[in-house]
Amino acid sequence: MKKPVSRLIIICVLMIIMMGALIYRLGTLTIKEGEAWAKSADNRSTQTIAIKGERGKIMDRNGVVLAYSETCYNVEFLRNADNRTKYDSAIYTESLIKAIDIIEKSGGSTIDASYIVLDENGSIAFDWRISGVESSEAKERVRRIRYKNFCEAMGITINDPDGYGKTPKDPSTWNMEKWPTAEYSYNYLRKNWYIPEEFSFEQANKIISIRQEVALNNYRAYEPVTIAYNVSQEVVSEIVERSDELVGVQIAQSTTRVYPRGETAAHILGYLSKSADTVSASKLVSMGYKRDELKQYYLKDDNGGYILGDDGDYQVKMTDKSGLAYSNDDYIGVSGVEYTMEAYLTGATKQRQGSREVEINKNLSITRELSSTPAKDGDNVMLTVEINLQAKCESALANLIAKMRRQEEELIADDAEKSEKEQKYKGKDIDLAATGAIVVMDPRSGEVLAMASYPSFDPNWFMKGLTTEQADYLFGDGADKTTPLRNKAISERNAPGSIFKPATGIAGVSEGVVGIEELINDHNDGGYYYFYTRDEDGKIKVQKQGAPRCWSYRDHSAHANINLTQALTFSCNYYFCEIANRMGIDKLNEWIGKFGLDKKTNIELTGEMTGIGGGQKVLFDNELLDDNGELSISRQKTSLPVLIYNSIRERLKEYVTRRSMEIDDAAIRACALRLMMLQDGKGLDGKGPEIRKILSDELGIPEGYSITQNWTSEIVTLLNEIQWKPTQTIRAGFGQGVTLVTPIAVARYVCALANEGTVYDANIVERIVDTNGNLVEDKNADVYATIGDGSAEWHALWDAVKQGLKGVVSLEDHGTAAGGFSEEFREKYLDRIAGKTGSAQIGINSIDIENTSWFVSYTPREGEAELVIVICIPSGYAGAWSVSAAEEIYTYYFNQQDSAAPETLVDIGGIAP
Repeated sequence: MKKPVSRLIIICVLMIIMMGALIYRLGTLTIKEGEAWAKSADNRSTQTIAIKGERGKIMDRNGVVLAYSETCYNVEFLRNADNRTKYDSAIYTESLIKAIDIIEKSGGSTIDASYIVLDENGSIAFDWRISGVESSEAKERVRRIRYKNFCEAMGITINDPDGYGKTPKDPSTWNMEKWPTAEYSYNYLRKNWYIPEEFSFEQANKIISIRQEVALNNYRAYEPVTIAYNVSQEVVSEIVERSDELVGVQIAQSTTRVYPRGETAAHILGYLSKSADTVSASKLVSMGYKRDELKQYYLKDDNGGYILGDDGDYQVKMTDKSGLAYSNDDYIGVSGVEYTMEAYLTGATKQRQGSREVEINKNLSITRELSSTPAKDGDNVMLTVEINLQAKCESALANLIAKMRRQEEELIADDAEKSEKEQKYKGKDIDLAATGAIVVMDPRSGEVLAMASYPSFDPNWFMKGLTTEQADYLFGDGADKTTPLRNKAISERNAPGSIFKPATGIAGVSEGVVGIEELINDHNDGGYYYFYTRDEDGKIKVQKQGAPRCWSYRDHSAHANINLTQALTFSCNYYFCEIANRMGIDKLNEWIGKFGLDKKTNIELTGEMTGIGGGQKVLFDNELLDDNGELSISRQKTSLPVLIYNSIRERLKEYVTRRSMEIDDAAIRACALRLMMLQDGKGLDGKGPEIRKILSDELGIPEGYSITQNWTSEIVTLLNEIQWKPTQTIRAGFGQGVTLVTPIAVARYVCALANEGTVYDANIVERIVDTNGNLVEDKNADVYATIGDGSAEWHALWDAVKQGLKGVVSLEDHGTAAGGFSEEFREKYLDRIAGKTGSAQIGINSIDIENTSWFVSYTPREGEAELVIVICIPSGYAGAWSVSAAEEIYTYYFNQQDSAAPETLVDIGGIAP
């Protein structure tokens, strides 16, 4: 019975002993070792690591995905911050050498971020990679700061510590003359990082590039540095298998951008690169950011003043953690929708970032994760484009250009068979058809249904890294003519030629200078439009020099006594010369603006150019000043003033040379600008004394001397080249001369013809939705202008124009486009469309092969129009030659329309999914 009591006593004794031990240990921790543990706690801190959301998708109007982010694998390097011995450094270099070899064996490449490069002479130099910084002042500031940070991070001693001091100073005051050179830095790093002596510069710099990024990231040493992107599965497997010997090298899951349709819609989608840097606020606004949101991120200098870029706008550092918070590893849109919708698509901004809160020790190594917050993905962008129609337009464009080149080569070959006297191409360097654009637009909404530009490119190339062949194709010697990266539909301007005639006709009738049914007769032989003036005695003078001629000059009697409808059908130059002459360039220019041909369409794409009309201010504006208040030559709308300015400077240099004078270029420049200012469009008669006075004031040439020379007449002759003349007004009437337009602006102009007066802005983004499909923003096109008032008179005018455009494609009416369609198309579909051809010369004496070929059209011919097609081919010989591409597109469109049941039609002008 006593046995249980004994056990109880034993248990109690043991418990007392254990309690005593715990109390003793607690006392040791709090009293004896308390100070040590407190110091250990002080050496630990928490840090937040950003987690990025996935970039949003880009889809066509039916939800077909055109760009998305796909899981991929990157190779990362993480140096344990606790391991800082020379032995550790040697081990890391050896590990990187092995990793680079694994990556390159599979066709991959490692990052190229080194500030040390070989210059064009093969010498070792610094490249501080500041091309993305817009302000020249900011570039120098960034260069100095990066130079200092580089030296300090690499452990390279700066020989002149007073150059920047131990306290913050203005970098512009730093004395950098004795700072280490690129060659010294290169040799120092090779030695310090134990890079093998037998390694070439290229091999060594791959290691330097990686180690540099690690060193510059030392303040966040707990975050790995990506050294290779989107590597193959072979690389992943080998690095995982050899993890024991690849110290610090690891595989990380990431995402890459994929464009599943390759070259299709490339100019619409655009492409990405890792180029986040300091940019102007206006650039960020063009990327979809709201200016009010950006104000808090404007950069300031050391004195608290705002830093402005070369464009005069505020600067924002995209990678600033207190700002947008992109990282240097984040992809960012460079062109197309990827650029203009960047603010919506990206998952990299601070507002969308998630986070990992981690504990790190004094050496910045992670000891444990405390918490995490998931990131938010970017929004999805839905386009107005229908991808199958887009693909058809691109193939039709490629086919057309190839066909045109064959026909042009045949013309040249046939010409060579003629007698030498009859040959017109011999010995001439002729540009053949090589580029072009097609725009398809809905005239009911301004939505772009397709936009093709030739030649194209594959946006996937930029994600994988350009090969030598791809780089040569995009940027090589031949690329200056083909410009594959340029979207020809929005960023290339050409003379409109005869497609401008409907605008001239509408302007003439609305301004009351011609009646709809008024007949205009050619009183001259051969289709010439001679300009008549009266001299001081009232006698009529005929100005034949530079007189334009109708294309139908061999038998121009067919164009005699015709009205507006017939003039459009026959595309009679003479008729529209007369309208322009009656109206004048100022009124005609107003109508160019009303149709939006000299304004941007505000399409959500990068690189849109603005068309130009006519008149003195377009040809040369002597009141256009630069930022310094001087006459601006570079900002003129045409290139001719630059040529005249340079010619005047050359003449002035000749004049002072003849006088054995030594005049600096600044004086020559000032004199040339003052002479250019004399051209105000009102004529130069009687300005000889002013010219001689300017020569005297600026160059010191006595007026008495210059009056004995023919210099005044030489200068007047040059200045007359930039004076608007009546003959230029006449040529403007049928779309020639200085008038230039883009295909996208022409598309909205033709939409206005088709819908009878509504000029829309162009729209290629339909809406933006979040990852759950909820609407974020609707992007309907704005109405730019409305032409006409819906009156009976305007209905009659629209009807006259449309009847003329109907006649253009009619064999019975002898239209200019009718013969270009196949017999099958004429039988099945021709009665559904209307159109207009245009063959625009690039100069008065240009070669016909180099004419810009235009064909614009719409369907249906009767009732509410639902589709507009614009085709533009530089060096395409004649407008009628572009008809075959329109036939391809319309055949596809009508087949889709006719084969689809009404209840299944998607409302994009009848195209079924």
